[in-house]
Amino acid sequence: MRKQTTLAIELARLEAEYTQRDATNLYAQRYSYFNEAALLHIHSLERNLLALLRRYTFTCLTTKKILDVGCGNGNHLRRFLDYGALPTNLSGIDLMKSRIEQARRLQPEIDWRVGSAHQLPYADKTFDLVTGFVVFSSILDESLRQQIADEMWRVRKPDGMIVVYDFTYANPHNAAVQQVSRHTIKQLFDKPGACFDFYSVTLAPPVSRILAPRVYWLATILEQCRLLNTHVLCAISSDALRKQEGQGEKVKGVDEYVSMAK
Repeated sequence: MRKQTTLAIELARLEAEYTQRDATNLYAQRYSYFNEAALLHIHSLERNLLALLRRYTFTCLTTKKILDVGCGNGNHLRRFLDYGALPTNLSGIDLMKSRIEQARRLQPEIDWRVGSAHQLPYADKTFDLVTGFVVFSSILDESLRQQIADEMWRVRKPDGMIVVYDFTYANPHNAAVQQVSRHTIKQLFDKPGACFDFYSVTLAPPVSRILAPRVYWLATILEQCRLLNTHVLCAISSDALRKQEGQGEKVKGVDEYVSMAK
């Protein structure tokens, strides 16, 4: 009973936090494609994500079933249509009804669901690819984090992949989020035979907000250097031999490659 109460409190906190974010214009401006710092962020994520998919031979997406956990209004999931995925093979779930309603208006052919990712409404081994973009950092309750990770693993096909993108440094100005380190990701997906590939991406937002509008090329170079990057892009798979290139080799566009088999 206590565990259920804690879970209910965390879910209510998340809904309140997202409602507050949606009500303020600050976040809309900060993440607008017309904001050059946000554009740098988006281009970096997309470039590295595509390189990761290429490494795992996820280049023909017409038959791939893809789930985005915590999909929001569907921005990330809809990008997979440009990569070749079919809308009928895409699914997105989010806690916020208003965001899912917006997603449905923008692309009604995708399967959009309102719900919590700790109880995914999908059968075991359904998806070739399961993604979570800045999901775990928003969840402060460790138990809820673990349940969501377990569910993502459950619905992944045995030869499928999970992709997690999140920030690895705490934000002292935002108590509603917490860092998601590489160690944390390994703990969340501590499964027999799990293989982790970590990529250091995304120039620190405070730096990109200063540089990108003024010296975009310098911001791009600093990001490529990786020293000031604050996010991690992680591929999680139970099959370490599916890489298109040799073990440990780099692919153009990917910043860093680290593999760990459990």
